[in-house]
Amino acid sequence: MAEKILHVIYRISDKSFAKAKLPNAGKWDCLANAVQEFGAENFHVIADNCTADTIDFLRGTGLSLETTANGNAGTCRYIFNEVINRYAPEDNLYLLEDDYLHLPGSRAALLEGLEIADYVTLYDHPDMYHPDGKGMNPFVHDDMPKCSIYLTASTHWRTTVSTTMTFAAKCQTLLEDRDVWNAVFSGNVPNDFYAFVYLTVQDDLNEARRFAQTDRREAARLLVENYLSERRKRRLISPLPSLSTHTEVNFLAPLIDWSKV
Repeated sequence: MAEKILHVIYRISDKSFAKAKLPNAGKWDCLANAVQEFGAENFHVIADNCTADTIDFLRGTGLSLETTANGNAGTCRYIFNEVINRYAPEDNLYLLEDDYLHLPGSRAALLEGLEIADYVTLYDHPDMYHPDGKGMNPFVHDDMPKCSIYLTASTHWRTTVSTTMTFAAKCQTLLEDRDVWNAVFSGNVPNDFYAFVYLTVQDDLNEARRFAQTDRREAARLLVENYLSERRKRRLISPLPSLSTHTEVNFLAPLIDWSKV
C-alpha cells in the first residue's frame, strides 16, 4: 500500500507578537523540528512580512517557498481562498504555525487521526484542564459534556471543543467549511476558538446560557446559530498525551519536558 501523503502548509512571520518562548524553540528550531518530523517533501512555507535575511535563509533550505505581506488573519484568508485550491479534495493538509515543537511519531499519528476525525490537532491544549475550577476555556467545567476516547495504532485521542490555528484536515473539509473560517478572519488575528465552537456544534442551550453570561458575545451568537443550524457537526480530536506544543511558556502541553525536544 502506498504511503499516505501529508502536505504541510507552514506559516512563518517576522511580525509575530513578542511572547516568552521555550529557549529551544526559536523560529529556526521550530522549522527544523517540523522538517525533521514531517519531511521536506510536500512542505510549503508561506513567509509573511519577513525580512530579507529571513527570506534568504528560507531559500537556502530548498523548501517550497512563497512570500506574502498579508498579516496574520490575512495570511489565513489567503490560505483558505487561494492555497488550498492547489490541492485535491482528498489530500491531507496540516496548517502549521512557526511556534510549535513536535515529538517523534507525529506524522504517523496525524494521518491516523485523519482517518477517524474531521479535524486533528497534535496539541493537548492546557485550557482543557482547570484544577482550580477556573479554566481558560469556558466550555471546560465540572458539568461539561463528556468527551469520547479513541485508540489508533500510535496513540489515544479524545474529542475536544477547540484548538489553535495549527491543525490538520482533508482539503475537502476545509473547502466545505470555508465560509466559517472566512467569517473568523475578519480582524487582525484569527478567532480560531469561535470557528471550532461553531464547527464542533457546541449547541446545548445550557452551554449557550453559560456563554451568554460572559464577555464572549460573539461565541454566544455562534452557539445559538449552531442550535438552529443543520450544518454537519465536525469532530475535532487531540492526542493523550500531547504530541506537540505551542512554545509559549504559559501554554505548554502538560506532562512533557519540552525543553528537551
